[in-house]
Amino acid sequence: MQQTKAPLLTQTGEEFLAEGHAIIREAKGDVGNFKALPLSATASEAADALDAVARTLNKVSGRIPLYSQAHPNPGMRETAEILERDLAAFVTALSLDREMYERVAAIDLSEEGEGQVKRLIERSLQDFRRGGVDQDEAMRAKIKNLKNELVEIGQEFDRNIRNGGKDFILVDGEAGLEGLPADFVAAHPVRADGTICISTDAQDRVPFMMFSERSDLRKAYNHLCSQRAVPENLGVLQKLLETSHELATALGFANWADYITADKMAKNGKNARTFIERILELGKERACAENAELLAEKVKDLPQAKELYEYERGYYIERVKRSHYDFDSQLVRPYLAYDKVREGVMSVAARLFGVTFQLNETVERWHASVDVFDMLEDGEVIARLFLDMHPRDDKYKHAAMFDLVTGRDGGPIPEGTLVCNFPEPKEGDPGLMLFDQVTTYFHEFGHLLHYLFSGKQRFQGLAGIATEWDFVEVPSQLFEEWAWDPAILASFATHFATGEPIPAALVTKLRAAEEYGKGLQTNGQMFYAMLALSYYEIDPKGLDTTERMIELKKQIMFSPHEEDTFMQASFGHLHGYSAMYYTYMWSLVISKDFFSKFRGDLMNRETAIAYRNEVTGRGGEVDADVLCSNFLGRKYNFEAFESWLNA
Repeated sequence: MQQTKAPLLTQTGEEFLAEGHAIIREAKGDVGNFKALPLSATASEAADALDAVARTLNKVSGRIPLYSQAHPNPGMRETAEILERDLAAFVTALSLDREMYERVAAIDLSEEGEGQVKRLIERSLQDFRRGGVDQDEAMRAKIKNLKNELVEIGQEFDRNIRNGGKDFILVDGEAGLEGLPADFVAAHPVRADGTICISTDAQDRVPFMMFSERSDLRKAYNHLCSQRAVPENLGVLQKLLETSHELATALGFANWADYITADKMAKNGKNARTFIERILELGKERACAENAELLAEKVKDLPQAKELYEYERGYYIERVKRSHYDFDSQLVRPYLAYDKVREGVMSVAARLFGVTFQLNETVERWHASVDVFDMLEDGEVIARLFLDMHPRDDKYKHAAMFDLVTGRDGGPIPEGTLVCNFPEPKEGDPGLMLFDQVTTYFHEFGHLLHYLFSGKQRFQGLAGIATEWDFVEVPSQLFEEWAWDPAILASFATHFATGEPIPAALVTKLRAAEEYGKGLQTNGQMFYAMLALSYYEIDPKGLDTTERMIELKKQIMFSPHEEDTFMQASFGHLHGYSAMYYTYMWSLVISKDFFSKFRGDLMNRETAIAYRNEVTGRGGEVDADVLCSNFLGRKYNFEAFESWLNA
């Protein structure tokens, strides 16, 4: 696929600010119109009037977080942060508007069945009550101030991570890159003073920690990576935790974990903790065995070694893959050129769900590297996607799907964006990817499909990914499964130089090797989940976040803590996800169960369409438990997950 030549956005920060403020004023007018609605209005009429607020905000609400994280112009990023605060202030004030709440509560639902009108009204009432609307005036004022303060604290936390990268200087030239792929070496030339500079961003960090032969450099580099956003975010995190707790207690909850999970599948922090403990127990035996194997591999280098450090795990996993599975991750990379992977991901989605993707060269984008595609079904454009896939300075450092425009029946088509940091093809460099990056591409595209297929709801408030957060990762983790299939992988994984498809024998080795380490990976994920939950399930006054992190490492992890490292300062999920990092694994349990419906025929169109109709196409029409039961024909369970973990 050729790169899009679509025009770049010309809107200035001042113009964006004016547009955003105008839309917020329009939404305030929608609020006034709803309040003025006569009591004789039907429930359907009232629901439409209530939903007008969301329809208006939809004109700008998606662009605000996207631009704050990915726009190349610092002035536009600053403007987006201003609008983020202003929009949050409006939403907070609305959630505490007693007159608005009482008018919603007055809607007569006695003649309504179980359709979208009733669902919208009942969810709105639930959100009002959970947001503190029934508190007295003084407490509502306090809640409002705390919510607005949290937005600013969260922005500061995110900004420090985005801008807090550090340079790691290799003083002995190319000797410091021993073991690294040739394209990595070429991308990091020796400077005039004889040194080489690599960043602490993911595109450098992942290959360096996997392939560098120099243990001393991996240790020093990992140390530097663990100081991203330090010391700034240590204090900001404390403010984030304390303000969150104060807000939760003001809303009548014991702690933030109970507040944030109250409307999720978990229902409360205790259930989230029970889930984490269950997963830790399920994966304990496998994780212990894998750690022992890695330590044995290290002993080959250092006979007196008694433990394995974090900075060694990725390197020795690669060693075990080579020795146990006759597999080297670098052997796969020539078959995983970025453009081919992109084509492959889209092709799988197209074949599976009966859609097509067409390059759009007319829609404006915020950076020259962004590609724009329309999604078509039966010749009609039903959605649009923007792919911002390559690293640059001051851009979001991980991988995520961002809403842009949430679609609805009779309204705008859905528009979503992937923001990632994958290798960028350049002249003489095809942008070769690691297989882990390929599965990440499928993962994020799964989020995108969930979003783009959920645009058939009548109401804006039920459209998009409007389901419980514990369920949000199910479609993304499920779509990863297609990256593992040998026939599907061979359909797009062709050698960048010869065009030959990836050999079946290599794929077989890949599958066996890439499954290695899932016990330790599960253990690590649960460490992050327990850390996040433990920060938010208590009164954090006087909490030393570093001491708590070290304590949990000793309880859960197999690697000792290294002094003067502070991974929590750059643990971006502590804002946004807050206590809910457990949701990744909660969703994985469900996605493994969902995948059982596809086993034996991954490209079965009938199953895929049933999944689209019963799950991704439903938005927030029903609870996630109902989505699961409708697709599976029963309640979801742990059986498929346990089989996968122990295989």
